[in-house]
Amino acid sequence: MYNVETKSINNVPVVFIHTEKFKTINLKVQFRSELRRERVSVRYLLSRMMVKKTGSFSTESEFLNYLAHHYGAHLTSNATKKGRDHMVSFNLEFINSRFVKEDLNFLETMTSVLKEVLATPAEYDEADEQFFEREKRLYKNRLKGLKDNKAQKSFENLLNIMFEDEPYKFLSHGVLEDIDGITLEDIKKEHRQMMASDEAAILISGHLDEVGEESLRGILCRSETVKLPYRGYAFKETEYKAVTERESVEQAKLNIGFRADVKTAEERMALNVINQMFGGSATSYLFKNIREKESLAYQIHSQADIKNGFIFVLAGVSPDQTAKAENAVMHELERIKKGDFTDEFVEETKHLMKVNRKEAVDKPKGLIALVYNQFLNGTTGKDWEEWMDAVDRELILKVADRIHADTVYTLTGK
Repeated sequence: MYNVETKSINNVPVVFIHTEKFKTINLKVQFRSELRRERVSVRYLLSRMMVKKTGSFSTESEFLNYLAHHYGAHLTSNATKKGRDHMVSFNLEFINSRFVKEDLNFLETMTSVLKEVLATPAEYDEADEQFFEREKRLYKNRLKGLKDNKAQKSFENLLNIMFEDEPYKFLSHGVLEDIDGITLEDIKKEHRQMMASDEAAILISGHLDEVGEESLRGILCRSETVKLPYRGYAFKETEYKAVTERESVEQAKLNIGFRADVKTAEERMALNVINQMFGGSATSYLFKNIREKESLAYQIHSQADIKNGFIFVLAGVSPDQTAKAENAVMHELERIKKGDFTDEFVEETKHLMKVNRKEAVDKPKGLIALVYNQFLNGTTGKDWEEWMDAVDRELILKVADRIHADTVYTLTGK
């Protein structure tokens, strides 16, 4: 069990997640801004630099040793996209002082560390150029490595075609071609903008009886609260597109993107259930029929962006089976649209989703992610349960009928 309490400290929302399940405290600072190409790569590089060097620690190894000395404290940064937005977060996990025999105040120490992490980029100067260039080189090599991954490359190509004139095509880790042009001054400018103009929230989870507002007051201060709209992309009708490209690959990559016209929370939940039935689990139609029964795919699954109403099917198939596999995918979706499923299958799928959700909140990061999502949407766990209970055959048929194939992208052999 857990309880959630939200307060405003220094004009920043602070979400307290009270639970006695964990022996650690997780402290997360979340920044949110509209996803734009000109910012996404700079933001990602900035986030990586911030967790490797601070004013007190001139090298990454020195910083890591300090955290390790404090009972294995762990600091990470992460970049994701949600709705129309780009998210950058910093998460610090450390032992709760109540479980340590020494008389130590880990919360005070760790909040000081996090405060310094958030403040340090403002102090970057010429002495940090070498550090900046090294991180830029590592960043560039990482994205080049992703391009060498044919599955990742083919999915990116699908997004570029499907969302040709929409920012959604840009991934949370940025654009390889934009990295060379980034300067240290761009990093400092983005840091100033993120600290001043992003919507920010602080989330803290654990046994928090001894955690007061004063201990969190210094992490982030603002003159006024920044609140940005949180919305997805509106549904739009598009022309069906099919693109095939050829490279030296042994296994073809079949990627299909769908758009769904969903407007209410209940409809989005139904789309979530449909995705699980379609290809989101080991009991799904795509897995059982296309992979297991027909052996048309080496691997296949579907994933959904419920906020925006998108479903993506990703499959690895034999080059001579791409057309047959594509037809089979469309056939399985058509089965759902026609109601060719049992009520028992719907209930089993919903039960599995409830179990997965429960397993997620049994881990600190999963719990914080769930609560942050509720914070963004202004909802509660009870709302989720009510929307899930509202999903039945009638609603599934209604929503499934609004799912339209948008783009088929195939990367196959020469």
